[in-house]
Amino acid sequence: MIQNSLVRLEPLEVAVIYVMLLISLIPIFAVSKTNSITERIAYASSFGNKLAFMIVAFGIFRGDWMIGCIGAFILIIGDAGMLILSLLEMRI
Repeated sequence: MIQNSLVRLEPLEVAVIYVMLLISLIPIFAVSKTNSITERIAYASSFGNKLAFMIVAFGIFRGDWMIGCIGAFILIIGDAGMLILSLLEMRI
C-alpha cells in the first residue's frame, strides 16, 4: 500500500504564511524609495531574514525539521554575507 506523503496545512497556518509573505514585501518597497547603497543592503538583509523565518515557520507547520534547518542555515549564513558586504561597501 502506497502512503500519501503530502501534508495538508491548516487554514490558520496557510494564513500565517501568506501574512508573512505580505510583510516580507515591505523591504522591496523600501529599496525602491532609497538611493543610499548601505540602506539598500540593510533592506535586502531584512528581506532575506523575513523569507528565512517564513521557511522555518513552514517547516514547523509541516512537521519537517529538515526544511526548518535549511531556514536556520539561511538565517546564519545570510546575515554573515550581508554583514561582510556592508563592511566592504563602507570602506569603498
